[in-house]
Amino acid sequence: MKLINTYLFEVKHQPIEIKWFKNALSLFILYKVCVYIYLFPELFSENKFIYLSNKHVNFLTDSAFFLSNNYSPLLGICMISILGLFSLLEIVNKSNYIFRFLQWVIILNLNNFLYPTLTGGDFLLNQLMLFNIFLTNKNFKSSVFNELSNVIHNLALIGIKTQICLVYLIAAWFKLSDVSWLNGSAIYNIFQIPEYSNTIFYSLPKWFCTISTYIVLAYQLSFCILVWIRPLKKYILALGLFQHLVIAFGMGLFSFGIIMIICYILFLNYDYKSQKVLA
Repeated sequence: MKLINTYLFEVKHQPIEIKWFKNALSLFILYKVCVYIYLFPELFSENKFIYLSNKHVNFLTDSAFFLSNNYSPLLGICMISILGLFSLLEIVNKSNYIFRFLQWVIILNLNNFLYPTLTGGDFLLNQLMLFNIFLTNKNFKSSVFNELSNVIHNLALIGIKTQICLVYLIAAWFKLSDVSWLNGSAIYNIFQIPEYSNTIFYSLPKWFCTISTYIVLAYQLSFCILVWIRPLKKYILALGLFQHLVIAFGMGLFSFGIIMIICYILFLNYDYKSQKVLA
């Protein structure tokens, strides 16, 4: 109990990694903003190919569907522009809780509006932006507010790491019920689909793909345990980095692969107090 109390209240953990994570996340969002602008005619103009359906439940739910329920190209470009501005403010360390909250709401609106085009990375981004609201290295003059800020920061940090572990566990759980993963043919089959594979993977031998399939399955099942074992951590993260680079650039799921790599930043190191608790 004392260790938990010390971990939550004493300091804001991993200040360096948090800054790297927030900058990387902001750069990724700026990339998304550039994509939205480039594809604006297809995604947000009057001639868009996105089918809209209004959603009215209650005030809180409707706030995440404001763009869909009140759509206009002008509102779309305003949201995209504000999202880019808030990301730049984060990079130059001029953001705050309110800006990060609004950034999360805009991300929810854009992703709900573009729902047919989303990948797993976009759904994960929704969660990360929520946790990101509470990550801050700033301290308050009031000891009460400072301790509260420490707790919220540290819980958000735990939340992101838990989220990544759950991503792997849930993915592995569903793979265990898929015949193609159990017989080792999953990755080979994926590489034979032009829409999901870079041409350099077409000719990979089936035995290599079979071994890779079982390695991926074992990795996802064991990640949430092995990543906390300090001597193994760098090898686990290196394997995951390679895996997600293949997903991003070889399988066309760029957002998911890059988002997972960004989250790895928070597993890189721990400050000395975290090491005492988590060792």
